[in-house]
Amino acid sequence: MIANEILTLVIASASLIVAGASALFAKQSADASKRQLALVERKIGMVTDPAKMTEVLPVWYIERMGQDNWGFGLLLASGELLGIERIMGVSDDGQWLEVELLDGSSGPKEVSGLPVTYAGLTDRTHGSVCVDQVQAAFELWTS
Repeated sequence: MIANEILTLVIASASLIVAGASALFAKQSADASKRQLALVERKIGMVTDPAKMTEVLPVWYIERMGQDNWGFGLLLASGELLGIERIMGVSDDGQWLEVELLDGSSGPKEVSGLPVTYAGLTDRTHGSVCVDQVQAAFELWTS
């Protein structure tokens, strides 16, 4: 009988150790889930409707550049000119523009002595621009 009691005690102890380890892993998993949830809640949404974009950025910025496919230039804080076709979206916090870059096949190579940067690949023309880096926005050509 003593051997059976020892065996039962060993099995119960092992079960207790496994339960403790499981509780530790469950707590770590719950903590990781909380961190992931915090990241998801901080994610930025994109506003793609030009009428709603004006709620985030000035009307003069969006009214034409968010609705027309045209040649626009963004003068960046670095002094570079970025050629875009249109603004496709604005982050809901107003910090990012999603743009369609011009492919450079028909635009000017430079404006006022500054070279214009175009999409590097003609089939990959989407880009993101940090709004606080845009110093000026203007049309690259007339109709």
